[in-house]
Amino acid sequence: MNTPLHPLEAALVGVTALHLGFLPWALGAMHPWSQLTSLGLAAVGFMLAALPRFARPREIGAPTGDVRWPVARLGRWPVGWCGLALLGYIAVQGCNPAWRFMSDAATWWLEPVPHVSWLPSGVGVPWPQPGPGRSLIAFGSLWLLGCSVWAGFLHRRSYRVLFTLLVANAGLLALLSALQQLSATKKIFWLYAPSNGGFSASFIYPNHAGAYLNLMVALAVGLAGWHQGRAHRRWEKPGPAAGFALAAVGLGVMVILTYSRTSIMLLLLFTVLTGAILAFRLARSGGPVLRRPEFTPLVLVLTTLLCFGGVVLRTDKVWARFAGLMEDPIAAGRGRTLAREAATDMLRDHWLLGWGAGSFRYGFTHYTRKYPEISGTGTGAKMYWEHAHNDLLEFPIELGALGLLPLAGLLGYGSWQLVRRRFWRNVVALCAVLGCALVLLHAGVDFVFQCPAVMLTWGVLFVGAGRWAVLDRSGPRVTLPSPRPTAPPAD
Repeated sequence: MNTPLHPLEAALVGVTALHLGFLPWALGAMHPWSQLTSLGLAAVGFMLAALPRFARPREIGAPTGDVRWPVARLGRWPVGWCGLALLGYIAVQGCNPAWRFMSDAATWWLEPVPHVSWLPSGVGVPWPQPGPGRSLIAFGSLWLLGCSVWAGFLHRRSYRVLFTLLVANAGLLALLSALQQLSATKKIFWLYAPSNGGFSASFIYPNHAGAYLNLMVALAVGLAGWHQGRAHRRWEKPGPAAGFALAAVGLGVMVILTYSRTSIMLLLLFTVLTGAILAFRLARSGGPVLRRPEFTPLVLVLTTLLCFGGVVLRTDKVWARFAGLMEDPIAAGRGRTLAREAATDMLRDHWLLGWGAGSFRYGFTHYTRKYPEISGTGTGAKMYWEHAHNDLLEFPIELGALGLLPLAGLLGYGSWQLVRRRFWRNVVALCAVLGCALVLLHAGVDFVFQCPAVMLTWGVLFVGAGRWAVLDRSGPRVTLPSPRPTAPPAD
């Protein structure tokens, strides 16, 4: 019999689901009001994780009145300490500005100010302009959220409920996107006119929508495989598995309809990789393929994605997005190439301590003057680059080599733990890691992590993949089910 979750853990799951569900609907949380709301929800979740939990007598192995402090586990979690170091580094950059943002009615400029040269520095900007302050809010929300999930989610069921709600929320976003496209509206929610006319669902930028939906496709595929394996062992009907398989297909179609070229190519790459892993497992298992019901939803999802993807890709609007790239890939990507060269020059000048978190847009103007094609010089239209369209280059520019050390430690330790737990043996952990890896590749050609909805969801899936691999040791693997069902594992 499944033991109900502790009330505090159940409340934490609810707050976390509300938080992550709110982010995409709030225009990707790209504005100050939504980022402050995100910080508040993350703080509430952290407080719930920090409260002591009195064990109930019916909990096996827990003496009556025993007090559990989940937050105490954070002291043994290197990722938490790395995140705290990064927050401290950004705070020093914000408190030690080397330039001050100045403006008048016609233009703006940076004015050098006295600062401590051997400390990390940034650009002093008034609130609520992007800068170290806004970056501190975004990374602070990520740190609080990651810590509360890692320390406060003590059961696999907590992650399962959260992941299920995330996929359901993504399904509503896909429905919104479909209705907006059918109505040919030029406004998000038919009310808000964004700065970018090519929005998708509630995301201002289609690339952000594509990256977010790719994460959800991976999560839906993983949950479909997990539920199918569980149903097989318990001799139950695979109702949830079919639902998640259908959700994965629908979300995949909506990724294609974002018309984000990179998102579409990464979705196809995810499909091919997952299919290759599945084929490898099938080849190793032996026996008739039709007697392998655990793999049925995965086969159906991957086949349907390829079929639907091939049909949708042949539509005029999607094909037009790839036509220029296929005809002359060098010319199509020349602007991004020149921007990358200018950003590399910017990195070279302050490679150790960086320009300051959130300060790329202010310093990059000085470097675009060397490249008329991306600055608009001589065309009469001045081009302003807010981001490098390459997060793997923009983060080093803003944080410097010293600021990247906590990030490297965070990702390195998390990846080592995933390998140590053999994440590839668990279908949910495997699909979540594949989704996170492909979005990381997407960040090499766009600014997807500048969207808090993508960054925070990515962080939770990265943490959740490792924890799921630990908590689901007795659960289904990406292998053949046994001939006779075994006793179901306890949640």
